[in-house]
Amino acid sequence: MAADLAQVHLRPRRSWDVAPASLIQERFYRELMAAHRLPSAPEIARRMLAAVNREDTNVQPLTDLISRDQALAARLLQLANSAFFAVRARVTSIPHAVTLLGYERVRDVALGLSVWGALGGSSQTERRHRRALWQHSTMVAAAAEKLVDAAGGDGPSAFAAGLLHDVGKLVLGLRLGESYWALLDEAFEYGQTAATVETDAFGCHHATVGGWFLQIWQLPPDLVDPVALHHEPLAPEFGFDIPAAVAVADRLVEATDARSGVAHADVLAEVRGFAPGLLQGDSWRDLHAGIVHEQRAIANLFA
Repeated sequence: MAADLAQVHLRPRRSWDVAPASLIQERFYRELMAAHRLPSAPEIARRMLAAVNREDTNVQPLTDLISRDQALAARLLQLANSAFFAVRARVTSIPHAVTLLGYERVRDVALGLSVWGALGGSSQTERRHRRALWQHSTMVAAAAEKLVDAAGGDGPSAFAAGLLHDVGKLVLGLRLGESYWALLDEAFEYGQTAATVETDAFGCHHATVGGWFLQIWQLPPDLVDPVALHHEPLAPEFGFDIPAAVAVADRLVEATDARSGVAHADVLAEVRGFAPGLLQGDSWRDLHAGIVHEQRAIANLFA
């Protein structure tokens, strides 16, 4: 895979900030995003968001925050000890995780895990879909990080954005319940994409919903933009930035046969046309095989 693709930008990307584009979409937005019907950001997420917005690098408050939430701390340690991060020494505490992984990575991954934790449900159908979404999201996160690393960019930021890229599906499932999960099952049965059936039903898809939700929670554009834009056409004028990397990773993971690691030829052609030199020969199949192995260790983190 070629390097320095992330450094090639013809012009900077403007932060995503899309208001409802039609009366149907506006009505859906008001109903879906009613503040009293959505979970508020947990205290730990709010305080981590304050640290993100201040670019705070004071380690102790962060470690204290995470350590107070036993479920979050356990998930973070399990993730830190997985093959995703290839840490040679076993991570035994949150301060140890910060030392080995770095402050910003721990902060951003903990934030991603806290968002996932806040959007949980209890039905058997939701748990099934949630498990599949987690497995897909971790695959996309790992792929985005590795692709961005190879292109000379900020891999850890791509990983955090990848964890959250399908958060709109969690929001839709939380608010619409069984009818939404049935919609996804029907889409799968008929070979349609979730984004297509969502747009037909609601006037927008889960990427837009995820962008709306993360803006309500006041997450920074570095996390909002990749979530909101991951189903948009790949735009060469912005270079291989984090939104592009998450979009590419999502396309590749979705288009790859889980057993053989072979991606659909049209998707590979699209990616290679967008970022020449990024994927050469069997590099994607090799990368995918490594990610599948890594993902098994944390498959049930949000079972």
